[in-house]
Amino acid sequence: PKAYAMDINQGPIESAIKNIENYGLSEKIQAIKSNGLEKLEPEKADTIIIAGMGGELIVNILENGLAKLENCSRPVKELVLSPHKRGDLVRKYLEEHKWHITDEKMLIDMNKFYTIIKAEKGQESYPYSETELLYGRILLDRQDATLKKYLDKENAKFQKIKQKMIENQSKDLLEVEKILEYNRVGRESYD
Repeated sequence: PKAYAMDINQGPIESAIKNIENYGLSEKIQAIKSNGLEKLEPEKADTIIIAGMGGELIVNILENGLAKLENCSRPVKELVLSPHKRGDLVRKYLEEHKWHITDEKMLIDMNKFYTIIKAEKGQESYPYSETELLYGRILLDRQDATLKKYLDKENAKFQKIKQKMIENQSKDLLEVEKILEYNRVGRESYD
């Protein structure tokens, strides 16, 4: 029945207000200038959506604002998160804070890959492997076609990087080889 559109910057808030008014949703959506979840009052939301930023910032927003929204009489029950990068950090945070990932989707828009993670509070799961943290256990288990395209693209990219590093005798080759190994394990789930 009610939604809150929140952003730290005034420009996006003004844009949201215009869109809310244009669609006649002023009674249902309130725009609030807020640093993350700071100004969201407890018991006002059962689902939180955080999208359009990297995994580090998503984790920072959750760390700084989620506790007050969980420890009340009507706590947040569901998170929908879309990290543009470093989804592994988001999955690790969820695992460590007893949020169970119940669904994941990966899509391509304008040649960019996006992951959407849905998590619910209070359900425990077994620990994620490094490969599952990077690519998503559900996506791997489902043998998601979009994830396969992503894995193949990343493999080609890092193979080229590895070759250049070998040619330049780079000392950071181990990090690239580690990424390629996680990628190999992810691609093997499709065999």
